[in-house]
Amino acid sequence: MGILDSVTEMAGSLSGGSDHAAVAGGLTQELGSAGGVAGLIQTFHQNGAGGLVQQFASGQTQGVNPASIEQALGGSGLIENIAQRTGLSADTVRSSLATIIPMLVNHVTANGHVTTDGQTTNNPAPETGSLMQSVLGRIL
Repeated sequence: MGILDSVTEMAGSLSGGSDHAAVAGGLTQELGSAGGVAGLIQTFHQNGAGGLVQQFASGQTQGVNPASIEQALGGSGLIENIAQRTGLSADTVRSSLATIIPMLVNHVTANGHVTTDGQTTNNPAPETGSLMQSVLGRIL
Protein backbone atom coordinates (compact mmCIF):
# COMPACT_ATOMS: atom_id res chain seq x y z
CA MET A 1 0.00 0.00 0.00
CA GLY A 2 1.45 3.36 -1.08
CA ILE A 3 1.45 6.54 0.96
CA LEU A 4 -1.45 7.99 -1.02
CA ASP A 5 -3.51 4.87 -0.32
CA SER A 6 -2.66 5.27 3.36
CA VAL A 7 -3.78 8.90 3.32
CA THR A 8 -7.06 7.97 1.64
CA GLU A 9 -7.65 5.21 4.19
CA MET A 10 -6.78 7.53 7.08
CA ALA A 11 -9.10 10.23 5.73
CA GLY A 12 -11.94 7.73 5.59
CA SER A 13 -11.33 6.54 9.13
CA LEU A 14 -11.14 10.10 10.50
CA SER A 15 -14.52 11.05 9.17
CA GLY A 16 -16.48 7.84 9.17
CA GLY A 17 -16.20 7.63 5.39
CA SER A 18 -17.75 11.00 4.54
CA ASP A 19 -17.63 12.50 1.06
CA HIS A 20 -15.13 15.11 2.30
CA ALA A 21 -12.73 12.34 3.25
CA ALA A 22 -13.08 10.62 -0.11
CA VAL A 23 -12.55 13.91 -1.94
CA ALA A 24 -9.57 14.77 0.30
CA GLY A 25 -8.01 11.41 -0.55
CA GLY A 26 -8.67 11.93 -4.25
CA LEU A 27 -7.26 15.45 -4.08
CA THR A 28 -4.11 14.16 -2.39
CA GLN A 29 -3.65 11.60 -5.13
CA GLU A 30 -4.23 14.15 -7.89
CA LEU A 31 -1.88 16.71 -6.36
CA GLY A 32 0.80 14.06 -6.15
CA SER A 33 0.99 14.07 -9.94
CA ALA A 34 0.14 17.73 -10.58
CA GLY A 35 2.73 19.85 -8.80
CA GLY A 36 1.30 19.63 -5.30
CA VAL A 37 -0.39 22.53 -3.53
CA ALA A 38 2.03 24.96 -5.21
CA GLY A 39 0.70 23.78 -8.59
CA LEU A 40 -2.87 24.12 -7.32
CA ILE A 41 -2.22 27.72 -6.26
CA GLN A 42 -0.60 28.48 -9.62
CA THR A 43 -3.70 27.10 -11.38
CA PHE A 44 -5.86 29.48 -9.35
CA HIS A 45 -3.68 32.42 -10.44
CA GLN A 46 -3.69 31.32 -14.09
CA ASN A 47 -7.50 31.27 -14.00
CA GLY A 48 -7.77 34.75 -12.47
CA ALA A 49 -8.53 33.53 -8.95
CA GLY A 50 -5.46 34.85 -7.15
CA GLY A 51 -7.82 36.83 -4.91
CA LEU A 52 -9.24 33.58 -3.59
CA VAL A 53 -5.74 32.40 -2.69
CA GLN A 54 -5.15 35.66 -0.79
CA GLN A 55 -8.50 35.22 0.97
CA PHE A 56 -7.67 31.65 2.01
CA ALA A 57 -4.14 32.57 3.10
CA SER A 58 -5.52 35.31 5.35
CA GLY A 59 -7.79 32.80 7.11
CA GLN A 60 -11.06 33.54 5.33
CA THR A 61 -11.93 29.95 4.56
CA GLN A 62 -15.69 29.85 5.12
CA GLY A 63 -18.52 30.14 2.65
CA VAL A 64 -16.68 29.55 -0.60
CA ASN A 65 -18.99 29.02 -3.54
CA PRO A 66 -18.35 25.70 -5.34
CA ALA A 67 -18.75 27.54 -8.67
CA SER A 68 -15.82 29.78 -7.70
CA ILE A 69 -13.68 26.71 -7.06
CA GLU A 70 -14.72 25.25 -10.41
CA GLN A 71 -13.80 28.48 -12.20
CA ALA A 72 -10.47 28.67 -10.36
CA LEU A 73 -9.66 25.11 -11.42
CA GLY A 74 -10.90 25.68 -14.98
CA GLY A 75 -9.36 23.36 -17.51
CA SER A 76 -7.26 21.45 -14.96
CA GLY A 77 -9.45 18.33 -15.01
CA LEU A 78 -9.08 18.10 -11.23
CA ILE A 79 -12.80 17.91 -10.44
CA GLU A 80 -13.46 15.30 -13.10
CA ASN A 81 -10.41 13.23 -12.12
CA ILE A 82 -11.39 13.22 -8.44
CA ALA A 83 -14.99 12.30 -9.35
CA GLN A 84 -13.74 9.40 -11.44
CA ARG A 85 -11.26 8.32 -8.75
CA THR A 86 -13.83 8.39 -5.95
CA GLY A 87 -17.02 7.43 -7.77
CA LEU A 88 -18.69 10.62 -6.49
CA SER A 89 -20.58 13.07 -8.66
CA ALA A 90 -18.81 16.17 -9.95
CA ASP A 91 -21.25 18.29 -7.91
CA THR A 92 -20.29 16.47 -4.71
CA VAL A 93 -16.60 16.88 -5.52
CA ARG A 94 -17.04 20.63 -6.21
CA SER A 95 -18.89 21.09 -2.94
CA SER A 96 -16.26 19.22 -0.93
CA LEU A 97 -13.39 21.04 -2.64
CA ALA A 98 -15.04 24.35 -1.69
CA THR A 99 -14.51 23.27 1.93
CA ILE A 100 -11.16 21.46 1.63
CA ILE A 101 -9.10 23.71 -0.67
CA PRO A 102 -9.46 26.91 1.39
CA MET A 103 -8.22 25.13 4.52
CA LEU A 104 -5.45 23.37 2.64
CA VAL A 105 -4.18 26.62 1.10
CA ASN A 106 -4.44 28.38 4.46
CA HIS A 107 -2.47 25.62 6.17
CA VAL A 108 0.43 25.52 3.71
CA THR A 109 0.72 29.29 3.34
CA ALA A 110 0.33 30.07 7.05
CA ASN A 111 3.06 27.57 7.86
CA GLY A 112 5.37 28.97 5.19
CA HIS A 113 5.54 25.88 2.97
CA VAL A 114 4.21 27.64 -0.13
CA THR A 115 3.86 31.32 -0.98
CA THR A 116 0.55 32.84 -2.05
CA ASP A 117 1.85 32.99 -5.62
CA GLY A 118 2.47 29.23 -5.66
CA GLN A 119 6.21 29.11 -5.06
CA THR A 120 7.69 26.53 -2.72
CA THR A 121 9.87 27.81 0.09
CA ASN A 122 12.87 26.43 1.90
CA ASN A 123 10.60 25.22 4.70
CA PRO A 124 10.23 21.47 4.41
CA ALA A 125 6.85 20.41 3.10
CA PRO A 126 4.56 18.83 5.68
CA GLU A 127 4.20 15.08 5.63
CA THR A 128 1.15 14.25 3.54
CA GLY A 129 -0.53 12.27 6.30
CA SER A 130 -0.15 14.99 8.93
CA LEU A 131 -1.25 17.66 6.48
CA MET A 132 -4.47 15.84 5.57
CA GLN A 133 -5.12 14.97 9.22
CA SER A 134 -4.78 18.65 10.14
CA VAL A 135 -7.08 19.81 7.33
CA LEU A 136 -9.68 17.09 7.92
CA GLY A 137 -9.55 17.75 11.66
CA ARG A 138 -10.74 21.31 11.00
CA ILE A 139 -13.50 20.16 8.65
CA LEU A 140 -14.98 17.34 10.67
